Amino acid sequence: MKRKMVILALGMAMCLLVTACGTSGTPEKKTDNEAKTEQSSDKDSSDKDEKSESEESKPEEKPEETKDTESEGETQPEETEESKPEETEEQVYNIGDSATLKDWSISVTDAQIVDSIAADYGSFNPNEEGNKFIQVFVTVNNNGKKAGNFLPSIGMGDDINAKVLYSDGYEFTATNLLGYSNDLHDSHVNPLSSQTGEIAFEIPESVASAEDELVIQFSAGNDTVKFKIR
Repeated sequence: MKRKMVILALGMAMCLLVTACGTSGTPEKKTDNEAKTEQSSDKDSSDKDEKSESEESKPEEKPEETKDTESEGETQPEETEESKPEETEEQVYNIGDSATLKDWSISVTDAQIVDSIAADYGSFNPNEEGNKFIQVFVTVNNNGKKAGNFLPSIGMGDDINAKVLYSDGYEFTATNLLGYSNDLHDSHVNPLSSQTGEIAFEIPESVASAEDELVIQFSAGNDTVKFKIR
């Protein structure tokens, strides 16, 4: 009986020993919260590692060069047709009109083409055979405060000179009829006074017989006035 009791006690002791060993060798079971926390931590650590690797693999970005607006200057607005100044057509006066040029008022009263111009003693003929004279009758008024010479033989600055324009740019200068009392060349006119006379221009027969327009132009410096005489 004692022997059985000893064997039974030994068996129970062995069972207890086996149970204790099995409990210590089995890993503890983690709770759900602990497992999730560990997974989140592992994921964050993995993301950080991937981000660090991607940043290291990217080439360094150079900062964009900013344009110096001051050096380039402001863009100029495009000129439109409306902003461009309109070119005004030069006025051409008719016979009988009056125009102002500097201190002078000029009026062309008549014009005619003649073979020669009769004078007090004899007549004036063109220098070249076959040519004609275009005889222009003019009245001038001196509106200045000093006496002036109209059509001086030797002009300078704002002195008045005259020429006849024909067709496409042809110009004919005035002929000074020396000794002819009606010639306006070198006419001395006092302030607020007037002078009437003639200006002669020698022109070829082809111009005299043509039907193209003839214009007399008076100039003083950069200023001009024009009269249509045919």
